[in-house]
Amino acid sequence: MAERKTLTITQVEEVKKVGDKQIPKLSFKAKDGDKELSYFTFKSSLFELIKVGQTINAEVETSTREWEGNEYTDRRVVQVYVDGQPVNVKGGYRGKSPEELEQTARLMILAYAKDLAVAQLIPVENITKQADIFYEWLKGDKPASPAKQSGIEGLKKGSGAQAQKEDEDLFEDKSPTGKKVQNITELKGLLGKHKIATHEAYVILSIKSFMELVDLDKAWADIKEAKGIKNDY
Repeated sequence: MAERKTLTITQVEEVKKVGDKQIPKLSFKAKDGDKELSYFTFKSSLFELIKVGQTINAEVETSTREWEGNEYTDRRVVQVYVDGQPVNVKGGYRGKSPEELEQTARLMILAYAKDLAVAQLIPVENITKQADIFYEWLKGDKPASPAKQSGIEGLKKGSGAQAQKEDEDLFEDKSPTGKKVQNITELKGLLGKHKIATHEAYVILSIKSFMELVDLDKAWADIKEAKGIKNDY
């Protein structure tokens, strides 16, 4: 049965390939409270998180076995949690809760409403109201477009189908990558794909949490530039 533990890594061995299938295995020692014990993992997606001096939140399966008359305890790390989210076998992350996704969406929309105020398209005192209108529109709860609901003159440059198209253009993907990073889960998946550790991304973006990000596309573009990643995605 797996148990969640907070481990401070004190020693890491070289990756070894074991068994007939030559499966990569990483063995290491870590402190669990006052005890220093031996652990290992077969999940290559966790290898980069296991560094000397690093403290990890890990899910450990403990079992005993007998060999040549002696009993041994095996402590196998089957999962590591980063920012409260489990790293999956492909090196990405499982999705965040609906509440976390909603919070991220609201922060991005609020930033967009602030940009409209800076451009003098809406009064500063209407920023929160406009953000709420955008959010309801994106959820599909209201049939009218944001411009029609809020009366933004700067967005009404046409009529009929043309006006509707311009309203919809507000939400088209204009991202540096050419592809929309929809949420933090997708951003973390891209980091895993390119083997970029979360803490390294934090350093590049000068943040302490992904929840601070407003423009996920720009964040990914900055990471790509810093790491020299040439492909589009």
